[in-house]
Amino acid sequence: MKRGLAFALAAALSACAPSPVQMPAARASEVLNLFAAGAGPANICSRDGRLLLRGAVQAYSREMQQSGVAWPVIPGVEGEAENVTSVDISVMIAFAAGFVKTSDFQHPACGMLTHLTFLQWPEIQSIRGAARVACDEVQGLQQAASRFVVEQSRLAQMTHVRNQGRDTSERLRRQSVRVQRAQEQMQEMAAMVEARMRDARGG
Repeated sequence: MKRGLAFALAAALSACAPSPVQMPAARASEVLNLFAAGAGPANICSRDGRLLLRGAVQAYSREMQQSGVAWPVIPGVEGEAENVTSVDISVMIAFAAGFVKTSDFQHPACGMLTHLTFLQWPEIQSIRGAARVACDEVQGLQQAASRFVVEQSRLAQMTHVRNQGRDTSERLRRQSVRVQRAQEQMQEMAAMVEARMRDARGG
């Protein structure tokens, strides 16, 4: 009897819970790119912002699955690291922070995300729960990590051009500086998240 009432109550609460925003895949792609660039159409620290992001993840994940593409690309998966984009990193940080849920992704990504470790990005480990006390800082980390991936990709492209015999030494040097600055900013934001979490724990 009690178990039946508990199930009924859970079902009722679930029915009353707001649903992620429905949208076509093209709009989802636009929303995800805006969030990755730090220009999301809604504040991810708000309920409406998270519902919008979750809706975008659901729509884009469905589209990728129908196209036969595993998404997002996950760091640490053999042969995939070099294909990671700023949107991939932004979405995975959102997942790690609890902004989006495992059920928002299609297979096989939803299973792999459950065991996500971010081996190649230690700065963004262990942030689940941080959003409760440091949401703005987590959002800043999300944007900083995405920016780092963008700058790193540009450096890789320039290195490839140089290896083909086209001299881009000065441009390569400047881009290396941008990558270093982006990495430092990412590390600073990660440190701010950790500091807020320590303060919340009282030490």
